[in-house]
Amino acid sequence: MKILDIGGVAVEGVYACVPAHEVDVVASLRPLVGDKAEGVVEATGIRFRRVAEAGTGAFDLCAAAAERLLPACAAKLGTSLGEYAQTFGAVVFVSFTERTRMPSAAARAQARLGLPKDVLALDLSLACSGWVSGLHLAALLARETGCRVLLLDGDVQSTRIGEGDSSTLPLLADGGTAAVVSPSRDAAPWRFAFLGDGEKGGVLRLDEGGTIAMDGFGVFKFVASEVSAFLKEFISAASESAFDAFVPHQANIYMVRQLAKSLGIAPERLWTSGERLGNLASASVPATIAACAPAALRAGRSLRLLASGFGGGLSASAALLSLGPGTCVEIFDYGR
Repeated sequence: MKILDIGGVAVEGVYACVPAHEVDVVASLRPLVGDKAEGVVEATGIRFRRVAEAGTGAFDLCAAAAERLLPACAAKLGTSLGEYAQTFGAVVFVSFTERTRMPSAAARAQARLGLPKDVLALDLSLACSGWVSGLHLAALLARETGCRVLLLDGDVQSTRIGEGDSSTLPLLADGGTAAVVSPSRDAAPWRFAFLGDGEKGGVLRLDEGGTIAMDGFGVFKFVASEVSAFLKEFISAASESAFDAFVPHQANIYMVRQLAKSLGIAPERLWTSGERLGNLASASVPATIAACAPAALRAGRSLRLLASGFGGGLSASAALLSLGPGTCVEIFDYGR
């Protein structure tokens, strides 16, 4: 296993923006599966999904998160928003459902947020493992350029659910996130590892103009075998068993609880948000951080997190990163 170390970077903030519209999964499933709806929810652990209103896209949710995050970070540093915006050197946008392909979402974010025109703007078409992959790229750019990097990650999956598809309807939801990665001399090093098995990619697929097709058993098998082994090796190879919380992609709450158990991670160290938000694709990792970190950071100490995304690709990613006590974290409803 290749362990990739990156030192000299820190997270200044992680914000998540989710649609205000909450869907009761049992109620939405009853027309499809009748009395079996409650059993499906018991099996997945996802009781509510956040679903965007018509016309709202991934870019809208991510931009809203950034528009709230950047002023908070600037205020924390005691500088103006205009001065703070000029310290950015790159924008990375992660999504597999953003509607507008050109101009890129990263370029549109630069313009909307008033960031410098000489920033590097990159879009990454990645699904479940995407936030950790984007974080790795953002950390590399921050370290090499000495500038802040804005990492946006979001998807609107509800418009890509096939009519009558009882395998994806109970799970997939919508959300957008924003994170700021900055150079920091004193920050503890981060560690990353990645796994890819493209030969099995058809297990979770989205074609242009189509709907998301998922072989639920195939995904579960991948997580239970390859992802579990991958994370065990990562924890061992990284020589890092002392982390405060495990933040997995919220694919399915039952699945992630089983994964945590296989890794020997106690339930109190497992962070979840999927019960009330649904599966937000790769944005589920930063959204879970935004939802769970505020309470943990109140103790006034740094947190070491094991973050992991897994699924579409098929692929998996893992990161050991730190949040300082001054990290800006919040989750809020779109339009609030």
